[in-house]
Amino acid sequence: MPAFRTLLATLILTFPCLLRAGSGECLVIPFQLSEKGVILKIRLNDCPSPLSFLLDTGADGMAIRKSLADSLQLEIGYAQDAYFVGGKKEIQISTGNKVFLSDSLSLTEQNIAIFDEISNMDGIIGLNLLKHYVTRFDFDKDELQLYLPDTFTPPADTLATLPITMNRSLLLIAGELNLTGKSSVKGNFLLDTGAHYHLIAFTRFVRKNRLLLSGFKPEGMSSTVSMGHATPVYYGKANRFVIGNNLFMNDMPITLQASSGSSAESADEKAPDGSIGILFFKRYNFTINLPKKEVYLEKRLSDI
Repeated sequence: MPAFRTLLATLILTFPCLLRAGSGECLVIPFQLSEKGVILKIRLNDCPSPLSFLLDTGADGMAIRKSLADSLQLEIGYAQDAYFVGGKKEIQISTGNKVFLSDSLSLTEQNIAIFDEISNMDGIIGLNLLKHYVTRFDFDKDELQLYLPDTFTPPADTLATLPITMNRSLLLIAGELNLTGKSSVKGNFLLDTGAHYHLIAFTRFVRKNRLLLSGFKPEGMSSTVSMGHATPVYYGKANRFVIGNNLFMNDMPITLQASSGSSAESADEKAPDGSIGILFFKRYNFTINLPKKEVYLEKRLSDI
């Protein structure tokens, strides 16, 4: 979610109740897996009604749609620029909020960015939990398992351990893309559970490696929209995408950005080369361990 990547949330957790599960002590938070991704039911401040927030590892902090923020009378603390594909926009930031993720887990003094629309969701929660707790996504049970770092042991049946590099609070994973069955290109890709696709290659990476001139045969053309700015894209199948030492997916759906203009993101050599979305990661149960900068992928009990 490029529009939210510059946001920074202040995190203070209360963690009074621990449950024992698997390799260490953890707190279990149920989620719903929808077509949008991993949905958490939260309560905000004094509002008794649960809200639907997308868990988006491509976002640094939290965001909420404006109509809901107005109805909840959220206090505005300051304004800042949010950068997205195609430009930037000034947004308002609500400060001093309390977020209840369960009866035993709350986040206090939270900053929440306010956007006009958030893809038909109430809001987004980013790396707030992951920065302080090892977080396991269990898609067989539809639950998050939050571990204290010193109690966590990587699963014995781990298929792959992926190193994470951090760039401006973005989680990047190295990958190798073979688009047409000929040569392969390497890149650093955002781990983005808030994105409803397998893989998207951003404009700078597409241009640098001449991917649209490589013999790639798109199945169609569309556009992605961020903050009201539309970016043309071509979609089709990549011959193979590899992460880790030996984990790969053949004939993987892929989207190539084809913007003809320049933007702050496409001109930044340190920006991600693309984004790996929830449709790729939900094929596994996986754990994000930020203290050790690692991701562990496990085989699911049921293949999807």
